[in-house]
Amino acid sequence: MDTRDTKRLPIRAAADWDDVLFICSECMHGDDELSTLRKWLKRELKARGLKKHLRIAECSCLDLCPKRGVVLALGSELAGDGKKLRVHRRGDDPQALLDWLAHTATG
Repeated sequence: MDTRDTKRLPIRAAADWDDVLFICSECMHGDDELSTLRKWLKRELKARGLKKHLRIAECSCLDLCPKRGVVLALGSELAGDGKKLRVHRRGDDPQALLDWLAHTATG
């Protein structure tokens, strides 16, 4: 069998984090308060020693598009039947979001 003709599937690779939080980059665009959220979360998770547990990543549009808010998707909540998206609204306490993420990351 000639292996050059066969289609290759993506290989699996181990990640050094346990979960991932996707933040919609489209929602953050043009809003100073929301656009700093990702960097602030990353800095605070690192300060709490949780950087290895939870990865923060920007993604393209998640098609929820709230007014005055940003859509978040936690990887572990996207699995299975209960697919959940969350909205962090402008003016919401970012500390509450951080506390929830820290609790989620530590199980």
